[in-house]
Amino acid sequence: MAETKHDYKPSYVWPNPAFPFRVYYDGPECRIFIIENIRNNWNWMYEWHERFRPTDIFFVYSGWYQSVGGAKDTEKIFRLLGLRKENFFFMFNSPLEQKNFDGFQGAVINHNAWLDENLVMKPLGLAKEYDAIYVARRSAFKRHELAAKVGNLALVAGINHGNAEAPLPPYRYLNDTQLTPDQVCEMINKASCGLIMSETEGACFASSEYLLCGVPVVSTPSYGGRDVWYNAYNSIIADPTPEAIAEAVEEMVRWPRNPARIRQMHIDQAHGYRREFIKALDGIFKRFGVTSIDADKYFKDTFFHKLRKSYVPDFKKIFG
Repeated sequence: MAETKHDYKPSYVWPNPAFPFRVYYDGPECRIFIIENIRNNWNWMYEWHERFRPTDIFFVYSGWYQSVGGAKDTEKIFRLLGLRKENFFFMFNSPLEQKNFDGFQGAVINHNAWLDENLVMKPLGLAKEYDAIYVARRSAFKRHELAAKVGNLALVAGINHGNAEAPLPPYRYLNDTQLTPDQVCEMINKASCGLIMSETEGACFASSEYLLCGVPVVSTPSYGGRDVWYNAYNSIIADPTPEAIAEAVEEMVRWPRNPARIRQMHIDQAHGYRREFIKALDGIFKRFGVTSIDADKYFKDTFFHKLRKSYVPDFKKIFG
């Protein structure tokens, strides 16, 4: 017996009534929404998909690595709900994600491009007090234990969100209260490099925050898209062993990089991804005859940090 939309249960949906959702453009010709992942949005899509208009367009942001399995789930949801692929534009964090989603419309537009470089994260010219810093919630998938052989380590731990907790390696600094963005920026600037040691997640904002501070990265091989920002100058990708991580940190301490160069590399690449988004937006405007709005100006006028909003959408008002 064929599975129906009434039988289907996705592996993960947004657990709270407030989640990433944004009405990005609302005009008589079309509406444009920004959402994060497809299966996470199953609950409200199941309830309201029959009210989607042919002129409703969805930009889909990847908050977590979108694997082949995720692509198959997404394909199933499109089939069960009768969604039109031409009305969804996927913003992939890496070429691998795009390959996994063969047959879906989209482009590589890494979500770290939405970090506003004019906000807090920037080089401060501070003296280096730590060999490395790890800005990460104390979740097991962050693999803090791989820093066990790094000397002079600073840890900045955020909210764990109920995940399994990671054991901490030896450290010189650990925050005992939640730090402000300004305080995090200061701590990053005091380190010779930033650590990112998860195997799988999204593009990881902390990774790009290091780079925007002009601090190079020591990373493990990863799935999720943070590595698209790395090059031979701004990073070392080390094997996921305490010995390899410690050796890479020591190299960063011995051979400091130029903070302004690291930061500018990230900004230039981010602007390239933003141009891809503007190109896609312009294509939508032209497709639906929106002639009174310039896509480049509209993007700049509506841009804000991380490009996302998390709130409780009034779907009855939007789709009812």
